[in-house]
Amino acid sequence: MGQASYEEQVHKEKLAAKKELRKKMVAFRRSLTKEQRAEKSRAILQRFYEEPAFQKAKTIFAYASMPDEVQLYDLLREALKQGKRVGLPLITGRGLMEVVNLPSLDALVAGEFGILTVKKELQEIIPGSDIDLIIVPGAAFSERGDRLGLGGGYYDRYLSDKAPQAFRAALTFDGQITAQVPTEAHDAKVNLILTETRRIEP
Repeated sequence: MGQASYEEQVHKEKLAAKKELRKKMVAFRRSLTKEQRAEKSRAILQRFYEEPAFQKAKTIFAYASMPDEVQLYDLLREALKQGKRVGLPLITGRGLMEVVNLPSLDALVAGEFGILTVKKELQEIIPGSDIDLIIVPGAAFSERGDRLGLGGGYYDRYLSDKAPQAFRAALTFDGQITAQVPTEAHDAKVNLILTETRRIEP
């Protein structure tokens, strides 16, 4: 088997392993009740507010959570209340995104894939170089800081191309921490993982 076809085979196997793990983790998230998610999310955010990375950050890139994810709306509210600049993702093309300023939670409307984003007329792009802290979503994380994304590659590209200097934090449920995450060279790692009971600094 030539080098190219061997690498192709490894890539295929990694993709299959990622798909399998993603499926398992999404099923886990969906198995939690709304009350469990709300309680765990509150515990995670309380821990996060005590983190120096959050306290020092002037510009935070977060996201509007889907119903089965850790709920970040209170975090968006708290960061704005503290006078921090908050950015949310804006999909601009296949695998491409920018970060737009969130002036207030009232500015949110449904965007691509049903994900909430900032109203078109209020969208103002925040340069990646301004971002101090990124809350990185993911399906699974390992204790080494490896991350399994949701398959679009948006964050991997953005982190490496536009905001390599930003501190990367994952706010996730205990059940999404796994011994190993299948990774490839382009997969971005995180600097800190917080769950409802654990603090992991890879």
